[in-house]
Amino acid sequence: MLKNYNAVVAANGLALNPAVETINFWQNAGNGNYNAMVATFTHNFARTFQASAQYTWAKTMDENSGPYYEDPYPFDTSAAYGRANYDVRNAFKLYGLWQPVFFRGSHSWIEKVAGGWSLSGIWNIHSGFPWDPYYNITGNTYYTGSGYGQLRAAAIAPGYGLSTSNKRFEQTINPNYGGDGTAFFTPPAYLQGPAFPATAPAPAPGIERNSLSGPGYEDVDASLSNGFGLPKIRGLGENARFELRADVYNVFNKTNLNVSSIDANLGSVTPAGVVTPNSDFGVAGSALGSRTIQLQARFSF
Repeated sequence: MLKNYNAVVAANGLALNPAVETINFWQNAGNGNYNAMVATFTHNFARTFQASAQYTWAKTMDENSGPYYEDPYPFDTSAAYGRANYDVRNAFKLYGLWQPVFFRGSHSWIEKVAGGWSLSGIWNIHSGFPWDPYYNITGNTYYTGSGYGQLRAAAIAPGYGLSTSNKRFEQTINPNYGGDGTAFFTPPAYLQGPAFPATAPAPAPGIERNSLSGPGYEDVDASLSNGFGLPKIRGLGENARFELRADVYNVFNKTNLNVSSIDANLGSVTPAGVVTPNSDFGVAGSALGSRTIQLQARFSF
């Protein structure tokens, strides 16, 4: 976790050294926990077909989900405790594999050429990753030039939409918030930091980090492969084989939004409490990959 030493000192009411404007340090600190329930069902429907389904309910909480994270409240590591960036509460997977045998028991060239097919696919669906709403503030907290210019909301009021449909986040105004998230997320109170080395009191920690759920995810991937056995050829032996494989990712070309591209800026707030909403709050700026096809060929003998 990245911290500004001067901001931590100022938050604790200690005097700053006027000769040292900024000291950044990285602290190997933080707590996390993961709890889950996993239910799996697997069945072989025939000699050539099998399927497996898995449902996972999970909850992942931590104080930072990656290196060099810098929280708006560096004076207290626990202020960053919330849903992990990769927290997924509900996830479902369905996997199938079909390996037909057209000429059972046959070792002729016909089976070598026509057999050897394999078709597999996996359907993934989950409830989406969380995201972290914030306010821009006037100047900086702690002191001018501290670099801390954002704060989380002070509280959350009920009434906003809870839909995690991709369609909600694709629109120019997210219907969940009606173009004004400030109506549901109370702006924080703070004092603008004075000129260095004078300091202002630390703001109170806001709402829990990653308090909102992003759009859900759904995807189907499939693979089709075939190994063509070749007749006995002089110099190649009896095991010469030519294999073809096609992997298709996002078979139905479904749009899945990138949660990190969601505009999490609620707007701006001044020390006097004057709020300017951001109408783009909750709108995603990009999507994950579209349909991708990968072809492979291999000859072995």
